[in-house]
Amino acid sequence: MRFLYWNLNKKPLLAEVVALAHEHDVDVLVLSECELRPAELLLAVNREHERSYHLPFSPVDDPLILLRLRPDRLRPIRDAGGLSFRALRPPLGPDILMVACHLPSKLYQSDVDQGLLATRAGGLIREVEAGIGHSRTVLLGDLNMDPFEFGVVGAEGLHGMLSRAVAAKGSRRVGGEDRAFFYNPMWGLFGDRSPGPPGTYYYGSSAQVCLFWHMFDQVLIRPQLLDYFDEESLRILDSAGGVNLMRPSATPDTTAFSDHLPLVFCLDLGKGVLA
Repeated sequence: MRFLYWNLNKKPLLAEVVALAHEHDVDVLVLSECELRPAELLLAVNREHERSYHLPFSPVDDPLILLRLRPDRLRPIRDAGGLSFRALRPPLGPDILMVACHLPSKLYQSDVDQGLLATRAGGLIREVEAGIGHSRTVLLGDLNMDPFEFGVVGAEGLHGMLSRAVAAKGSRRVGGEDRAFFYNPMWGLFGDRSPGPPGTYYYGSSAQVCLFWHMFDQVLIRPQLLDYFDEESLRILDSAGGVNLMRPSATPDTTAFSDHLPLVFCLDLGKGVLA
């Protein structure tokens, strides 16, 4: 199953969203800050295509999730703290817990605020996992933090590791309690050595410390899903249907498009089922 996430920054990017959905053969489309009318988006994305997208029931408007499966295959579990928990039942393979995330912006939160909110998010994820009885969890969305910030890497937060081998160990003991890892593959796309843009968000300033590029939009994978995660499928996208989302300066075109770049990845949930 192929997933695509994009924070639209409230831009009317209907043509671009439709192009991305079909260009990348997307099964689960997750949009934040989307002000497109769901009916209009469904009509456009399904026009002249045999496999239809559906709008599963959701008690919240953000994120907007479209599913290229029957809508009853995506069930709401909980929405709290910037997290939308959904039970996803694919046609093949195990059920998974999908967590669509949109945490508060750095414009309105200090680093300490963000770290504490991420700690709350980590606790909510562990609570929901305990309630459904498994940890086959994928988290995707706009964390508004970089992979190296303590809310993302901290054991009480999201505990996202840059090493797949470390994450595959499952957990580590911290303060007398086991804390499960996430694997955070976005580290491998950070900087100029990556095959695409060096991040998903760009911001320049005259401050003493300015990173310019940030990796706010991320996907994190629990160890129980690592065997299904196609590492090579993970990409930060800089075009949609042949339209360049970047300025000539190789930074996101925030005037015509979003200030965030979309990302796409694949979980091969049918692996081993038909073997």
